[in-house]
Amino acid sequence: MQTLYIIGETKHLTQSDIQNIEWLISFPLPTDYKQFLTSYGFGNINELLMITQPDEQYIKSNFGKYMHLWSLTENEKQETLNGLTIATTIDGDVIAVINNKENPIILLPRHSKNPLRFENFEKVVDYYDNQYHFLNDLYFDTYYNFEQENISFIRNEKIDKVLFEKVYQNFVNDIFYDKACNIENQPKYVIQKIGGWIYFDNIGKSSIRIKYQRQLKSEADKIIEFVNTQINQYGG
Repeated sequence: MQTLYIIGETKHLTQSDIQNIEWLISFPLPTDYKQFLTSYGFGNINELLMITQPDEQYIKSNFGKYMHLWSLTENEKQETLNGLTIATTIDGDVIAVINNKENPIILLPRHSKNPLRFENFEKVVDYYDNQYHFLNDLYFDTYYNFEQENISFIRNEKIDKVLFEKVYQNFVNDIFYDKACNIENQPKYVIQKIGGWIYFDNIGKSSIRIKYQRQLKSEADKIIEFVNTQINQYGG
């Protein structure tokens, strides 16, 4: 699997953690999926693919009565219902490990009746990389110790777009950032010293989101203070 750019301090899973996951099911986990967890832990890739604590009940609980949504034989339905959900997407796709030697991972798409099958976890990441045209510019955003702050630009029930633009430009000019993502649309600026990023709603111009790790809150507070100072200075 290609190496992902990492935002913040990750919490790798231990072999004991992996064993606890394996006890949930009676079939093997893909080797590269286990390697992913020991290298990165839980988090998301490009704020699209969310790799969370595996759940052997997720499909049964949420789709037990709705397996007709996908084109599956009766055997495939049972195989999938007994699967271990390892990830979901922001669009509602479900990714699960199933008891199938050739293709142990199944993807249940939110907007299609046709499930997709993969031989390993790397193929799943490659699929979304291609589908969303990330061009191999993939980052991993850990869930470890994270907090978020939301700053609104709605004033008197109206969005202050002029203020948003002023704060945005001053941020870009004055604040050091390590990496810029999705710069042409909804820009996200990675700041490693806060273990997170600052995201600008450049389309709606209604808010700024700041994600940071709790152990780096003092550094995050400086960024938040900068934004609030700008708002107070130019907000009138």
